[in-house]
Amino acid sequence: MNPRRGLAGLLAILPLAALLLTAPVLPPPDRVPTHWSGAGPDRWSAGGELLGVLLTVTVLAAVAAAAAAILTRAVPPAWSRWALALAGAVGWGAVAVYTVLVWRTGVDGPRGVGEAWVALSVVLGLVAGALTYAVHGRRLLTREQLDELVPERARVQPVRGRAVRPVEAWSTDVASGTMAVIGWGLLAVGVVSLVALLAMDAGVWQLVLVGGVLLGAGLLALAWARVRIAVDADGLTVRSQLVPVRLTRVRVADVAGVEVQVLDPMRWGGLGLRPLPDRTAYIVDGGPGLVVHKRDGRRLALQVTEGDQVARAGARTLLQAAGQRVRAISPSAAASG
Repeated sequence: MNPRRGLAGLLAILPLAALLLTAPVLPPPDRVPTHWSGAGPDRWSAGGELLGVLLTVTVLAAVAAAAAAILTRAVPPAWSRWALALAGAVGWGAVAVYTVLVWRTGVDGPRGVGEAWVALSVVLGLVAGALTYAVHGRRLLTREQLDELVPERARVQPVRGRAVRPVEAWSTDVASGTMAVIGWGLLAVGVVSLVALLAMDAGVWQLVLVGGVLLGAGLLALAWARVRIAVDADGLTVRSQLVPVRLTRVRVADVAGVEVQVLDPMRWGGLGLRPLPDRTAYIVDGGPGLVVHKRDGRRLALQVTEGDQVARAGARTLLQAAGQRVRAISPSAAASG
């Protein structure tokens, strides 16, 4: 097991121990608020019941974290990083919710606890998840491992001496009707949900949560509905043409190989944006596209709707840029990354 993966797993398992140690110090009160409206708490539960629910949550998060950390063959590194981050966020968020609610109930009484304290607990959980994600880190493969994954014809080859020349930028525009439909659909559902919640006099944080998830997901899908794929001396970049954001980037130092393939939606997970354990694909309707092999073993596949020749020009440009800045990676250095 990668030491950093094991450390991240331990960090995501610790909330269970933390909650078990916190409960005797801060015993559950008779009542704690569990629901808020605009005027304050409007629903309460027994403190022991809250502790039981949160204890169950931390147990499930700890089990999931242990599985993600230990089952290295079943859970690829790219997924274990996210799985452990999620388990850490949920587990530590549960500990924060219990600690903050019990503490503030003792200070302000069960009717005086504001929902902002719950929001603080959620933020603390997200911070813990981000810390777990950072601790896990990204694992780079050794040269021997990369050679097994990347076809010889697609590997980055060092470019030195007179062969070095300025990299001419390359770009192509791609539009996906699938992502546009998903994006507008999520935005519509988000607006309807917010209107319904307002009619029911829902709390501010309910509105923020529902609106943030649905509207955020809709904007993300719309961002991928029309993109520009560009290659320059620094690497490959995908930018949205509808939302002013950079969606993804592969630095030349992270490129292990590039090839052009006919991207079959059935092999890559379907149409639209498809993240999978060992690869991510952006496919409009199937056809030629770039397949970028990264040094962590993952692949990024991007369909080029302008055709095979344009895709091959992009592949040559990225191989040239990576070859001119490639550095030999020793097995020990790669394993430690």
